[in-house]
Amino acid sequence: MSATDAAPRANADADADSRPTPRRSAKAKATFWGRFRGIPVIGWVLLFSVLPNLILVVYSFWTSTLGTVKPTFTLENYGQLIGQEATRILLGRTLMLASLSAVIAVVIGFLTAYAVIRWFPKQKLFLTILVIIPLWSSFLMRIFSWKVILGEEGVLNTVLMQLGLIQQPASVLLYSQFSVLIALVYVGIPYAYLAAFVTLDRIPNRLYEASSDLGANGFVTFWKVVWPIGRPAVGLGFVLVFIITYGDYVTPSLVGGFDGTMVGSLVLQAFGALNNWPLGAALAVITLVSGLVVVAIATLLTRSRVVLED
Repeated sequence: MSATDAAPRANADADADSRPTPRRSAKAKATFWGRFRGIPVIGWVLLFSVLPNLILVVYSFWTSTLGTVKPTFTLENYGQLIGQEATRILLGRTLMLASLSAVIAVVIGFLTAYAVIRWFPKQKLFLTILVIIPLWSSFLMRIFSWKVILGEEGVLNTVLMQLGLIQQPASVLLYSQFSVLIALVYVGIPYAYLAAFVTLDRIPNRLYEASSDLGANGFVTFWKVVWPIGRPAVGLGFVLVFIITYGDYVTPSLVGGFDGTMVGSLVLQAFGALNNWPLGAALAVITLVSGLVVVAIATLLTRSRVVLED
């Protein structure tokens, strides 16, 4: 072959090497679309989460005169709230009730999920449906049902009187912090259960069998095997229940009374009856920040480096 004939062939081979193959084109296309795949999610978060909270923060630094909001910068709203003892009491009560209800709901939900998965593996889906059935009904009706149960002429007082345990209806069962705690725990249990169930259901049986072969009893297996894997689920369940209960104002209004009032009711009053949006925004920002601190602490305490491999 002459040099003249070899030159066109060499150029053709070079063009073939530079031409993108189907695999290379598909990879480049996937990379291109992968860069924009998260845009809808990011846009949704920015539009419906970040932006409203930024507006809330801006409003908290404005003033309100006779119900008219003026874009004048001031720290008076925060100073007024921090200086009021009632606000500090309500905020502390809200943190206490929301945290305690989240802890109780997580304990009940985690242990229930563990029992269902270990002892009733064939009925676990049916039992899970039974746990989440209350979520199918109206939130307002679920809370109002506790008002019927805990009232002075309610189901619980009637049963206790018929059993002779009390002589007259116990008024402490309703319109108190106790009634708010019970209702909040009831609301949070399905969420805590689902968070635990999803994680514990992924633990393979071979880990339980290996623990038993090594001579570990049920408690040791739970502490050494189940807990390290399920600890993130505890944190997730706590965060879910805490977020739901921390800003709740319906439950305290229905079953809490004056002693069970939480900070959410005060925020609603500031935006509604008082018509003072900057003050309500400042109180909402304080509530949001304090809640995020609790969520951050719970997340740090329940982190786990255990990874399950399929």
